[in-house]
Amino acid sequence: MKKIVSVIFFTMFISSYSFGSITTLKNCYLNKVDNEQSWEESFWSETNWKQSIIVNRKILDFDYAKKIVKNFDIKKHIDYTNQLSFPPYKCENKECEDYFTNNNLYERYTELEDRQFIINANTGIITQYEINTDEHINEVRKISKITQRSIPKKERLLDSTIINYTDKLIRAKSKQGADLLLNIEKNTITQEEGNSVIEYICKPTSSSAGGSSSSSGTAFFVSNKGHLITNNHVVDGCSISKITYQNKDYDTKLLATDKILDLALLKADLSNKSYLDFSGDEAKKMQKIYVGGYPLGKGLSDDLKITSGIVSSLKGFEDNSNEIQIDAAINPGNSGGPIINEEGELVAIAVSGLAKDQTEGINFGIKSSAAERFLKANKLKANKSLFSTSKNNDELLEILEEATVYTYCN
Repeated sequence: MKKIVSVIFFTMFISSYSFGSITTLKNCYLNKVDNEQSWEESFWSETNWKQSIIVNRKILDFDYAKKIVKNFDIKKHIDYTNQLSFPPYKCENKECEDYFTNNNLYERYTELEDRQFIINANTGIITQYEINTDEHINEVRKISKITQRSIPKKERLLDSTIINYTDKLIRAKSKQGADLLLNIEKNTITQEEGNSVIEYICKPTSSSAGGSSSSSGTAFFVSNKGHLITNNHVVDGCSISKITYQNKDYDTKLLATDKILDLALLKADLSNKSYLDFSGDEAKKMQKIYVGGYPLGKGLSDDLKITSGIVSSLKGFEDNSNEIQIDAAINPGNSGGPIINEEGELVAIAVSGLAKDQTEGINFGIKSSAAERFLKANKLKANKSLFSTSKNNDELLEILEEATVYTYCN
């Protein structure tokens, strides 16, 4: 039986993906079941969509069956009809299957007019609609007395609730307990429930037609030789990541990634003046912190934005000990940006947050100690100050503005 899923979206405009207040993903078809590819291509195609909504139904109309089958046995037909599961009318034993096959008791019809995921950024909800064809509804009505199935409505829908997001991925949980993942760039929706994995792939929106879409985030220097850190999800899918430094754009080389930590190491061909020192001490609860970044990309403005707050917890989402929780604002575009303490030293790297319509001030950063291990594994040593002293606001601003850059790719 086909499963219907839907997810909820965070309540803000994402300029880097050209999503407006309401966006509809159309023609979504079942692409994988339990990690087995249903179609040869892993990307959306018109052919796959049209084939996915066609059903080879077993004929359940007795009068019609009598017209096309010689020596039609009504009793046997009724007996086997009662053995059919719905949909797509699968026999429960081989004898039943052979009966419909040998007598050619099949017809083709279109099951759905459309399957849509409607993203409403104002309400923070993504709703899935399955729009049934009249033909499908009439077929179900015809056999409802036999199968005891309810007659479907023209449209069916379900909702779920977001639990975590980054710039490119939205994680949610359905009311039935299934874990959902929406990939914004690839237009895919994956449902995991127990050992079952189901993936839908939707028709690209106009902004992502042809499989390409823009991505932006934040990065910061960790050496004076052009080495930078950002999130892996910021650069994932980019052929070349670029940075804007001192009003000039530079290409970068991707040196290393860690998908579990969600970190990436870049290298730009330049000699930068400043870079961030790593804190020698672990973050502490109630510790004052500052976040630098480019929320919503340059669509908002090209000026570095800074928010402040405290460390709320020493664990991240789902007890992730590589993260901290902070109450300072983090929005799409902040990803990969530095989180510093009052000494101007790195304590974490902005990575994600919870839905703004469901929570307030729950955001996450990757601990600098985890980033330090990531650099060491890639033969780069994190710099630490020998003496740490508190900085005033002007000094903290200068540290962030000299070391933090806008990163993007097309």
